[in-house]
Amino acid sequence: MPYPQHRPHVSNASRFSDLGGWQDYVNAHFPPLQMTSRTAAAFHAQANSCQLGECTLTHIGTAASDVSRTPQLARRANAGYLKVLWQLAGTMELSQDRRSVHLDAGRAALCDTTRPYRLRVSDGARLAVLLIPYDVDSRLPRYAERVSATELTDVPTMQAALGAITGLARSRPQAHDPGIGDVMQGVGAMLAATFARAAEPDEADLDAQRIQRARHYIATHLASSDLTPERLASALCVSRRTLYGLLGRHGTTPARLISETRLQHARTALARDPAGQQSITDIALAHGFGDSARFSHAFKDRFGQAPSVWRAGNAQS
Repeated sequence: MPYPQHRPHVSNASRFSDLGGWQDYVNAHFPPLQMTSRTAAAFHAQANSCQLGECTLTHIGTAASDVSRTPQLARRANAGYLKVLWQLAGTMELSQDRRSVHLDAGRAALCDTTRPYRLRVSDGARLAVLLIPYDVDSRLPRYAERVSATELTDVPTMQAALGAITGLARSRPQAHDPGIGDVMQGVGAMLAATFARAAEPDEADLDAQRIQRARHYIATHLASSDLTPERLASALCVSRRTLYGLLGRHGTTPARLISETRLQHARTALARDPAGQQSITDIALAHGFGDSARFSHAFKDRFGQAPSVWRAGNAQS
């Protein structure tokens, strides 16, 4: 069932007849993107944007094009946004986090601007885009990680949300109009409930899976000198903020998880070598510690004994 073809009357309606001008407009209203045209005819696009409190609603019509949030652009992000996309006419392919969804008219999906994604838009496509800062709701990064590039199948709720924000945009609200907050609070609750249902299985199960993946990645890169929280987040296809939030809910941090995993594996290596065929320095370097002194200090803090003492005790047992 197609969404109502709302056309909000807002002050900054814009039309474009070249890709360069269109890209400049998009990058002024959204986190920066790379764009290429796929139309044989002259490129054309149009957009109506309206600021709704902390969110931005944009109705877009465009010729066939490919849009990318590249890894380089994603890494430069100063803030995170959830981008909700309603397909009003034509089709679109959205890909993110090794997932891909095809949207016909009347369908909706979301993506996360802190991670790379791609859009492939058909000729004559029209869509509505709601840009929501992650600061609005701390749950949004988790929803985005789980649900990005999957269809949001609760069509009635998504229709109602689009109708509410489009109606608000058509009223040309002033920046400090208290009615904006009331409408957006209601829309936010509707969308959050939809995202939560789509994000099943249970969040606790999802957290456990992600932490297991993190431990596995660390275990397979123990000796790497650049095993940082940023690299771990990139390997898990999540933002740095999401990684810290995930581990914080379980009482640790990326740096502590990396250190703990290295120490546990180093202790296993010591246990497998009671005769001391490997030096403490060799074991330290093989597990990502810069030198034996740093390793010995961390090991004693964690296990109460220096590595050499622990290995000697293990050899006697």
